[in-house]
Amino acid sequence: MSYLLYALLLSPLFALVVGFGLSNENEKGIFYVSFLSAIVNYGVLLIVSFLWFKGGFEPIFIQGPVLFHTGHADFAISFLIDGYSLSYLFTATFLTAIIIVFSKNYIHREKGYKRFFNNIKFFYLGLVLVLMSGNLETLFLGWEILGVTSFFLIGFYRDRYLPVKNALKVVSLYRVADISILLGIWLSHHYFGYSINFNDIEGIYSEHHHLLSDDIYFYLIPGLFLLAAMVKSAQFPFSSWLPRAMEGPTTSSSIFYGSLSAHIGVFLLIRIAPLWEGNYWFHFIIGGVGLMTVIVSSSIAKVQSSIKTQIAYSSLAQIGLMFIEVSFGLYGLAILHFVGNAMLRTHQLLISPSILSYKIHDQFFNFKKPQKQGYKTFYEKLKLTVYVLSIKEFNLDTFMYNYLWNPLKKMGKLIDRLSFRTTMTTFGTVFLIGLYGVYFKDLVPDLIKHYVSEMFALFSLILILKAFVNRESAIIAWSYLIISQLLLSLCFGYNEVFDFSQVHIFLSGILVSGIVGLLILNNLKNKGQTLDLNDFHGLVHDYPKHAFIFVIACLGISGFPITPTFIGEDLMLGHVHENQFILLAFLTVNLILDGLVVYRIYARLFLGLHKSDLHDFAYRSS
Repeated sequence: MSYLLYALLLSPLFALVVGFGLSNENEKGIFYVSFLSAIVNYGVLLIVSFLWFKGGFEPIFIQGPVLFHTGHADFAISFLIDGYSLSYLFTATFLTAIIIVFSKNYIHREKGYKRFFNNIKFFYLGLVLVLMSGNLETLFLGWEILGVTSFFLIGFYRDRYLPVKNALKVVSLYRVADISILLGIWLSHHYFGYSINFNDIEGIYSEHHHLLSDDIYFYLIPGLFLLAAMVKSAQFPFSSWLPRAMEGPTTSSSIFYGSLSAHIGVFLLIRIAPLWEGNYWFHFIIGGVGLMTVIVSSSIAKVQSSIKTQIAYSSLAQIGLMFIEVSFGLYGLAILHFVGNAMLRTHQLLISPSILSYKIHDQFFNFKKPQKQGYKTFYEKLKLTVYVLSIKEFNLDTFMYNYLWNPLKKMGKLIDRLSFRTTMTTFGTVFLIGLYGVYFKDLVPDLIKHYVSEMFALFSLILILKAFVNRESAIIAWSYLIISQLLLSLCFGYNEVFDFSQVHIFLSGILVSGIVGLLILNNLKNKGQTLDLNDFHGLVHDYPKHAFIFVIACLGISGFPITPTFIGEDLMLGHVHENQFILLAFLTVNLILDGLVVYRIYARLFLGLHKSDLHDFAYRSS
C-alpha cells in the first residue's frame, strides 16, 4: 500500500520534472506528459479505493520517513487514507484531468504554455500532499505548495498590472493562513508533547485532561486552525481575495478558486475535528462564520457585473453552508456538498465565455429596461443600502487594507529614519555582539538575560518592517531581510539551551538563498537596470534565467520546503515557551512579513509592464 501512496506523489512530481525539460513550443509533449500523470493517479486511486473497501473501510495509515528527530517531537512524513481524503482525491484528480484536456487548446500558443502546465502539476502535487497527509507537518508541507502555486497562477499574465497586483494581495492573506497553521502546530507540540497523527487524534482530549480546564488553549489551538481555514476558504471577513484570484486563465480559476483550493478549509476543519468537537461554543463560532459568509456572499453575487465575480461569491456562499454543516457534525454531507459544488463551479467557469457571448447577443433583441427603484419607504431604503454595500463588496478589501496592512506600513515608516549605511552598521554590530554572547552566555548580565530573546526579536522586526516599506532599492530591502533573519536566529539561541545544529539548519537555507539573491540583484545592477521598488519593471522579459534563480532564492529565504529552513522554522518555534506572548507576537509578525517582502521584491522587479517599448504591453486596467 505504501508504494501506491508514494506513486500518487511521484507521478505529478515526475511529470513536473519532465515538463521543465520540454520547450514551450512542444505543446503536444507538455500536454501528454501532464494528462498521462493525471490518468496514472486516477488508476492508482481506483486500486487504493479497492484495497480500502476490501479492508472494511478502515483508515489506512502509512508512516513515512523521519526528516528530523528531536527529544520531544519528530518531523516526519506520514499519510492517511480514509473516506474523506478519497472523496477529495477523486474529485481533484478528475477535475485536474478535465482542465488539462481543456487547456490544451485554451492556452494554445500562449507564451507561458509550459509555465501554466508546470504550475498545474505543482499545484496538484501540493493538493495531494494535503489530502493524504497523516500529520500536521505533512499537511503544512502541501499547504505551502498550494500558496506558492496560487501566486504564480493568479499572476500568469505577468506583463499586466492587475494580475500581478492581485497575486500579491492574495499571497499576503495566504501568508496569514500559513503562519496560523505553523503556530497551531507549535502549540500542539507544546501541549500534547508529540507530533499529532490524524490516525490517533480521536479522543485526544481524553488523554490530556488538563487541556479541558485551560480555556485559552482549549480555544486557541483549534482557533488558529480555524483562522487558517477561514483565510484559505475566503470566509468572512477574508472573502474579497477570491474574485481577485480569478485574474489568471479561466481554466486555472475554475479548478483552483472555483472548485478545489477554496474548499481546503472545509477539509482542514474535518481533519482536525477531534480538537474542537468537545467545545460546543466552537461549533457556534464555525457556524456563525459560515452564516455570515452565506449572507454577505449571496448579496454580493446577485449584483456583480463580472461573471467570474458572480461565480466566486456564489461558490463562497456554498462553502459557507459547508462550514455550517461541519459545525453540526455533518461531515459526510459537507463532503457530498463539496463534490457537487466543485463540479458545478468548474462547469460554470469553463462555459462562461460562450454563455457571456450568447447573453450579449441576446441583449440586442430582448432587452428590457429595469423598473425604477423607489426609495421612500424604509424597506426600499434598506434594499438600496444593501445594494450599494453589495456593489462595493461590503468594503471588505478596504477593511483588510486599513486594519491589517496599513498599520504595519505606518509602523515601518515611523522607524524608516536611519540611512541604509547607519542601519547596517548598527544592527551588524548588534548581531556580532549577540553572536559572541550566544556562545558565552555567562558574560551576559543577569539583569537582561531574561529579556535578550525579546530584544533580538524586536530588532529583527524593526528591520523586516524597514524592508516592508522600503522603495529605494531592492538590494537594500533584501539586505535588511537577511540581517533580520540572522537576528532572529539569535533570538532562538538565547531563549533556551539546546543543540546549536538546529540553528544551523534554520540558517542554512536563509544564508545560501540570501547570497544567491544578492548576486542576482548586483548582476542586474551592473547591467544598468534600475532596482527601485516604486513600480513594476517586468525584467523577466529580458532576464528569464535571472528571474527563475531569484524566485528560487525568494522561496528559500522565506522558508518554502526546498531548503532545511522549512524544518528549521518548526524546530526554532519548538523552543519558544507558551507563556512568552510578547516574543511570540514579534515572531508572528516577522514570519508573516518576511514572505510578503520577498514576494513584493520579486514581483516589482520581474513582473508587470516592461519599461521598453520594444516589448508587447498591456494597459494598466487590464
